[in-house]
Amino acid sequence: MMRAGQSKKQFPRAALFGALALGMQACSRGADSGPPSVNLGDSTCVECGMIVSDERFATSTIIIGERGRQPLVFDDFNCQINFEQQHPELDVVTRWSHDYLSPAWHETAEGWFVVSEQIRSPMASSMAFFKNRADADTHAVSVSGSVERFEAVRAKSDG
Repeated sequence: MMRAGQSKKQFPRAALFGALALGMQACSRGADSGPPSVNLGDSTCVECGMIVSDERFATSTIIIGERGRQPLVFDDFNCQINFEQQHPELDVVTRWSHDYLSPAWHETAEGWFVVSEQIRSPMASSMAFFKNRADADTHAVSVSGSVERFEAVRAKSDG
């Protein structure tokens, strides 16, 4: 119901701004407490600009930015590592990775990476993330790879 003096044009505009504010609030809430939302085929990699299309390799670095916690999304671990090396000033809160066997996000530091030239990732990192060590070991055998933690893989890239 419109109030006296309120035009028909003002009411829809106010409703639109209210809906936008609620939508923006909901988006920021996701970045505050866990992994980011990634829209396959729509979200783009912060490093290379490619569209994130294979969630098995999607990864994210959560940083403290100008507006608080901010997710940076990458289409491959190479992009994530390269971006972080180029921006040592980043205040990294945590990293998230998709499990190679499921669409679930997990904290990168809690999982394992299989490294093998037989793994065909979007930007040729040749790495896949696994939440469970047993799954990583099994996959490593099947692709003649090694099993490592993220920090070990990252340290190799620094050299």
